[in-house]
Amino acid sequence: MGSRPRGCSCHARLVVGGFHAGQSRSSIDPANGMGSCCSPWLAWCAHSHASILSLSQRHPLCRPHDVSGYGDVRPVRMARATSQICIMTQTEKKLRLLYSTREKYPTYRVDLTELFSAGIVSHEISIDWHMQRMEPGGSELASLNAQERVFVGASVRDRNLPGKAVNHLLGLWHDTRLGFLAARGSYDAVQVRDKFYAGLTGLIGARLAGARFFFWMSYPYPEEDLFKVRDQEIHLSPLRRLFYALRGRFTDFLLYRLVLPRADHVFVQSDRMCEDVAARGIPVERMTPVPMGISVDRIRAFRAEVVVEPEANTLLYMGTLIKVRRIDFLIEVLARVRERVPDARLILVGDAPEDDMRFLREMADRLGLTEYVEFTGFVPMEEAWRRVARAAVCLSPFRPSPILDSTSPTKVVEYLALGRPVVANEHPDQSKVLGESGAGFVVPYDVDAFAEAVVRLLSDRELRETMAAKGPAYVEKERSYEALSARLAEKYRRLLTLEDGAEGEGEEGK
Repeated sequence: MGSRPRGCSCHARLVVGGFHAGQSRSSIDPANGMGSCCSPWLAWCAHSHASILSLSQRHPLCRPHDVSGYGDVRPVRMARATSQICIMTQTEKKLRLLYSTREKYPTYRVDLTELFSAGIVSHEISIDWHMQRMEPGGSELASLNAQERVFVGASVRDRNLPGKAVNHLLGLWHDTRLGFLAARGSYDAVQVRDKFYAGLTGLIGARLAGARFFFWMSYPYPEEDLFKVRDQEIHLSPLRRLFYALRGRFTDFLLYRLVLPRADHVFVQSDRMCEDVAARGIPVERMTPVPMGISVDRIRAFRAEVVVEPEANTLLYMGTLIKVRRIDFLIEVLARVRERVPDARLILVGDAPEDDMRFLREMADRLGLTEYVEFTGFVPMEEAWRRVARAAVCLSPFRPSPILDSTSPTKVVEYLALGRPVVANEHPDQSKVLGESGAGFVVPYDVDAFAEAVVRLLSDRELRETMAAKGPAYVEKERSYEALSARLAEKYRRLLTLEDGAEGEGEEGK
């Protein structure tokens, strides 16, 4: 791969893909929260988005370097200046990871930005990312800082079928090149996330280089395709149903017959997914569940600055309101609750397409609840948190599904971090979080069961406050990205220092 880029020792945290590489600017406006000592080949664009943590402003990023094409990255020479905290570092990282992801570049998925860029990298593990470009453009190698680079694959506009086909072919070519990158032998491990052909090429390259190969499975994509084929409630044309059947069977073959059996280790999203994958023949001892989490730093700062009193008899749901999530279920719950708590009201924090919103409003009107159901629409994250903090009880209905049962929702974790008691239905991960924390009730996915639990909390202030107090400490210990990244980094070290990389415990963080 050539020599590793060397940068400054500033501790600025990178949001992966938080800039558009390839822009040429000799300086960057400090008013926008960006460093002024950056290379003229790179523009650092810190995007403000309500649902993600923005770039840490503790120190400016010093001299990132960007090289077009897949060549060597030369070290950047830096002048010492009293006006900037830039110190050359010659520290060689102990571990190097080549990580190919399904997500496009730039990405704002928190389980990449927080768990890896702000977390794993801080544990002396450098990462070369492998992603296809989100916006049209050519391939390039972007050096983000001293510990992270991105091999960016080309893409074209995909507003029509030909464009989508070209992008698919470009993606396949980019994934083919992954094998060559892995085979160069400069990585301790190659990891692929949710990509099946790339899983095969990455596996071959890792074997040629004598590196470990890990697969990260965040969602059961082959199973979802095959579920769509079987589910007659989903209205699909025969051609589309055939497409899902073919794609599902092919990716299932790649994943379960070729890639996972030969992987040194498999990271899965939840305990339930670990069980499901084990049922397909993958040994439990070669899997580690890594659930979704949150970064507690921002929530901790929010709670220190914003002190609000919960509003009596206020129920709240935060999340998407799309029809498939069946949020009408909560309007029915409110109707039952109001039979015993007449002043109860429901706040729905989130948005959906207009047709889906109309469906919910019409249902509220039909049940005579229009003035007791508030639709906030999309609000900035901190405003959403303010709403959560004012709620008496927070709700997390998760419609049972053989596909979604293996996921790791973050909604309950956010509620707990903000110190609110929760009522949620039976779902493997939700049940685990609430069972371990004691911060809420888990009930069947049933209107009467939900309503009964809500009424019990609304009528017992001491119980509400006791449950609410248990949430923040649990999240900080078990579901913060700070804690998760420390456990994951330790897992990597143990996997990469064992004689047999296939060994390992099947429990997260062991």
